[in-house]
Amino acid sequence: MLERVLKPARRQIEAERDSYRAEYERVFAQVGRAEYERVLVQRHADAALAEAARLRAEWDAHAAARDAAVAAAAQAADEAATMRADWSQHQMALEAAEARAAQAEAEVATLKAEWAEHLAAREAAEAGRKTAESRFNELRTAALRVRAERDTVRKAYQASEAARTAAETRAAETLAQVEAAQASEAAARQAAETARAKAEQDIVTLRTERDAARHSKTEAEAEAASLRLERDTLGAELASLTTVRNEAENARNHALEAVMMLQIQLLRLRAETGRLVVQEPEEETSEPEEEFEFDEAWYLERYPDVRAAIQAELIPSGREHYRRHGRGEGRKPVPDKVAAPAG
Repeated sequence: MLERVLKPARRQIEAERDSYRAEYERVFAQVGRAEYERVLVQRHADAALAEAARLRAEWDAHAAARDAAVAAAAQAADEAATMRADWSQHQMALEAAEARAAQAEAEVATLKAEWAEHLAAREAAEAGRKTAESRFNELRTAALRVRAERDTVRKAYQASEAARTAAETRAAETLAQVEAAQASEAAARQAAETARAKAEQDIVTLRTERDAARHSKTEAEAEAASLRLERDTLGAELASLTTVRNEAENARNHALEAVMMLQIQLLRLRAETGRLVVQEPEEETSEPEEEFEFDEAWYLERYPDVRAAIQAELIPSGREHYRRHGRGEGRKPVPDKVAAPAG
């Protein structure tokens, strides 16, 4: 009787045992598959970490190149400032040369006026000389006529002796006047020649200074054009380096996001297979929270891996991530302030 009662119960127990065994085998197979997937995910995570390390090295190289470009740009700016100072000195020298040229032109105009006065004086002296020569010729004709009359009127010698003496005296005076006029003309001519030579020498000197000032101005303009071209070239190189840096940062962010997603998937798989080790929460300290400038929205937009970690509830906020990890990883809490270009 007891055997008949226990036999159905024994069969039910055996059936449940078989069912539990089948369920155990199914769970064991799922655990094996999960372990296989975990190994694959671990390999992908290792590859992603290696790629992230390579990108980090490239980023360091780009940062070094950027620093070199910034130093070169600063040096170029210093050289441009020096060239601007030299250009100002050239401008001052040019203005001084132009002032000297204007002064020389005024002096030349004065010399021209003096030369005109000398020409007028010379013409007046020439007119006096011609008048004196005409008078001398007249007197010489008169003297000849007197001599002829003296020869013909030798008998009236005593009467005409006084007249002859007076005529010779007037002739001597006239000759003295002619010689004085010739001496004055020679002196005026010598002074005019001296003034003209001095004016020509001053004109040649001023022309030389003007040509030198024009040459200095041309060289300064050429140097300024060369500096502008070098500044434009450095600006283009800096823009290219900025573009490369942004591309490297984007690639790094994508790699970090992929690594974070793989870590999240690994945590979920461990949780599903019962292998997740729950960490005990850290004890709260009484130290005050450090104050620093931080832009939460910009930080999460700039670093997608941090945003994914917050969505997976691995960290409470971007500020906390920066305080614990981001600062040591070289991440930025706020966007860079772009300086205004110099005029």
